Amino acid sequence: MSEIPMAGSGDSTGSKPKEVIWASWLILLEAITGLIVVGIEFAFDYANDYTLLGLVLVVVAFILYPMILKQDYSAWLMVVIFNVIAIFLYLVGDNYPGAILSIIVLVYLISPNVRVHFEQNK
Repeated sequence: MSEIPMAGSGDSTGSKPKEVIWASWLILLEAITGLIVVGIEFAFDYANDYTLLGLVLVVVAFILYPMILKQDYSAWLMVVIFNVIAIFLYLVGDNYPGAILSIIVLVYLISPNVRVHFEQNK
């Protein structure tokens, strides 16, 4: 007699690879950090056009976060493109910590051991 597997018990075969989990957490970290920076710039009346573009990138990052968890290839591609844009925006706006974080995320996402998890779901 075979047992019926229960949800949450034992080993789950549908678990996400750790690379995908790390990628999603890095994107969430970028979004939260960007939200804090945008909030500070608006609070101290230091906002400019780059701040509004940063706010758009924050909203896009929050939208792409669950898609990355689902290993969606188009979401991975959009995150790579938006990180390249964010790097230039951060450097133009003299936000070097933001640029460094975006570079770290970009390098991590395009590494072969991470990219393979998204390319198999094309």
